[in-house]
Amino acid sequence: MRVARRKYAAVGAAFGLALALAACSSSSSGSSGSSTSSGNSSKPYAGTTITYETYTATPEFDYYKSLMPQFTAQTGINVHFVELPVSSIDQTIQLQLKSKDTGVDVFSYGTEDLPNFVAAGDVAPLDSYLNSSADTASTYDFSGVAPAIEASCQSGGKTYCIASHAGGALLYYNTAMFKAAGITSPPQNPAQLLADAQKLTTPAHAGFCVRGDKSQALYDAFQIWNWFVPYNNPLTGTYFDMNWNFLIGQQPYASAFGTFYRNILQHAAPKGIATYLVDNCLQDFQQGRVAMWQDDSGSIPLVLDPSQSKVSSDVAFWEMPCQAVNPDHCALVQPFGVWMNNASVHKGAAWQLIEFLTSPSTQKGAALAKDLLTPSRTSVLTDPQVVAALPATFDAALTYILAHPDAALLPGIAQGVEIIPPIANGLSTLVTTQTPVASVMATMTSGVNAIMKQSGYPKPFPST
Repeated sequence: MRVARRKYAAVGAAFGLALALAACSSSSSGSSGSSTSSGNSSKPYAGTTITYETYTATPEFDYYKSLMPQFTAQTGINVHFVELPVSSIDQTIQLQLKSKDTGVDVFSYGTEDLPNFVAAGDVAPLDSYLNSSADTASTYDFSGVAPAIEASCQSGGKTYCIASHAGGALLYYNTAMFKAAGITSPPQNPAQLLADAQKLTTPAHAGFCVRGDKSQALYDAFQIWNWFVPYNNPLTGTYFDMNWNFLIGQQPYASAFGTFYRNILQHAAPKGIATYLVDNCLQDFQQGRVAMWQDDSGSIPLVLDPSQSKVSSDVAFWEMPCQAVNPDHCALVQPFGVWMNNASVHKGAAWQLIEFLTSPSTQKGAALAKDLLTPSRTSVLTDPQVVAALPATFDAALTYILAHPDAALLPGIAQGVEIIPPIANGLSTLVTTQTPVASVMATMTSGVNAIMKQSGYPKPFPST
């Protein structure tokens, strides 16, 4: 569901600013050198077969798959490379971890579930490998992974994943459709976005698309409600204040967001939007059936590829400015990591794969191939060759994203995943019914509050 990228030294400056602002939150376990397994001359795990699970039909992971013969030649380790669709990977990995399944050794996944993974002992800490010159080559340079991004992989002073990229969410838009509709610039606020979406809705194409299916709706809805709900703190973002009040359900924020969400999806989205997954929006945008699409930047290579996209020459990217209610943290930044299953019986070999996948050379290669949009390593992001390879118009969007980040796609508490169902149900009700918005949002709020109460909240707010 994630990734990001683009073009100018200004990107590096903005990224550096974002890192400086957030570096104090990093608990990076040492900056001792590291590198890919190619730096290790011996092959202590030769003949071992490990399983790596990741997403299907995603440029970044397709690139990694193409490198597996090279990894095997360097280490003697064979990799069973398993690709799973977005619609099933979350459930699959969660079940594997909870059942202590030894059949998966390494997996790529967003960092939003870190609190649950750590609390359950599902993922292995990586510090012993990072701090060992026998396990990690000096050229790996763990300190080169941006501290503000790597912090999302860390808890209690330990590192549980290596950040492979910082995903950014933005608006994809079709410049030819904008021109035909007489729209001269991308929207500056939700009211303009709604008006543009309705103007762009014609018999030939819809104006706006997001994931509407219950299983994925929260991902894009989160991006939208950040224009309507105040950000409170890095742990719970726009979900809760420090007294555990559910911000999305507080008035006037609840009705403002709910009304906008209903209007744009009922009046400017494709038919059947309530069942749309990320691939549906992607395909509609590629085929010219939708004019605007709000989602993760990871699909940029797919919409720019003329062999897959009919609109490749008409695509531009935009980050809508933060609104007054949330002026500094409205842009989703979703770090993604490579993790080791704590139940793995091949941890040494698993680490060599993690090292290889997150090394400077692998990241740079993926970026030059235009398969990795926002590398987690600052040296790669600012590399002149990488800057030149990234798509036009993304530089301004990325600059804004990194200067206004919200990494709390889910609140950083154990109940973060538990509260998804009442939120997803409310989002679906907004799209598929005419139930009064205030009533829908009140039901959503009562559902979330019941889960929190059952878990013993309100509790003292954790130190941030």
